[in-house]
Amino acid sequence: MKYVSVIGSSEVILLLTVIIGLVLLVKRNWVHFLFFFTASVGGVILNFALKMLIRRARPGDEVSYIEVFNMNLEIQSYSFPSGHTMRATIFFLFLIYLSFYYIKNTAIKYITYIVYIALIFFVALSRIMLDAHFVTDIAGAILISISWFFLCVYYFYKPKRASYPFYFHR
Repeated sequence: MKYVSVIGSSEVILLLTVIIGLVLLVKRNWVHFLFFFTASVGGVILNFALKMLIRRARPGDEVSYIEVFNMNLEIQSYSFPSGHTMRATIFFLFLIYLSFYYIKNTAIKYITYIVYIALIFFVALSRIMLDAHFVTDIAGAILISISWFFLCVYYFYKPKRASYPFYFHR
């Protein structure tokens, strides 16, 4: 489970985010790039804000600090919501979103959906099995990430408003 947990680590998600961001920039797909940037960076900020607001201690007695690229920052890492799970959930939801838009073959599209959902599940499970988080930290992270992602989807792709009031459309 340690290897599965690495998939949701800051380093791996950051590296993959930069690669996907660069591909979107090279293809000049500005809407997807801005959407991805907002969902990813906004998700990290939301996670940090919730951790600082709630300040739930991690399982066990040891105090954990935020670690990025093998450097410990002197900021205590709290348990709720799980950062690994939030980053992985937002990232793989975006890959599902890209699969929906760009993969034409239905069978391959559904296979990618299953793989990405399985990766979200296994990253979340790894955090529980490694005793890094409580089950509620994981469940909360998944719900918050899904909510944040679809709030971003709505903001970037909200339906056009009708030029007439809703009640005239009966």
